[in-house]
Amino acid sequence: MRERILATATGMFVARGYEGVAMREIAQACGITKAALYYHFTGKSDVLNAIFTGYLDEIAAVVGASADHGGGEQRLRWLVRQLFALPAGRRAIMRLAMHDVGQLEPEQRASFGAAYVDRFIGPLQQIVADGVASGEFVAKDPSLVVWILLGMLYPFFAPRGSPAVDADSIDDLLDVFFGGLSA
Repeated sequence: MRERILATATGMFVARGYEGVAMREIAQACGITKAALYYHFTGKSDVLNAIFTGYLDEIAAVVGASADHGGGEQRLRWLVRQLFALPAGRRAIMRLAMHDVGQLEPEQRASFGAAYVDRFIGPLQQIVADGVASGEFVAKDPSLVVWILLGMLYPFFAPRGSPAVDADSIDDLLDVFFGGLSA
C-alpha cells in the first residue's frame, strides 16, 4: 500500500504541485480512508520526503553505476542517457524537488539536502574533478560545471511541455555541453 500511495502522490504532485494536492485527495485516489493514509505517513511533507528520498535512491544508483563506463566524458554521457531513460514522470521529480523542497519540515529538508549533495551532486562533481585531474577536461570548478550541466537538463524534466527527447537530441545536448557551439 505504501508504494501505491507514493506512486499516486507522485503523479499528483508532479501534475499539480505540492500545494495543489490535499491528503484527502491522495487517499481518495488510492481508494483508502484518510486515516489509512495517516497510518503510513505522518503528513503530506512526510509523503513528499519519501518521494524525494526514493528518487534520490534511483539517481544515486545511476551515478554509482557510471563508474563502469570509462572516463569523465563517457561517464557523464552514460549517466545523462540513463536519466533520460527514466519515464518523464520520474524525471519530473527532480523538478518537483527543486520547486517544493521548501515544503519539507526543516529536519527533513536538512537531511534531504545533505543526502542530495552526498549521493548525487558530490559524486557528479567528483567525476568532473577526476576528468580535470586526468587532463580530460579543462581546469574548471567542478561545482560550477555540474550546475551548468543540470541547468541544461532542467527544461527536460518538466512533466509536460518539455522539448521532445530522443537519442539524437540527447547527443546534441551533450555535444553542446562538452564541445560548445564554436565551429
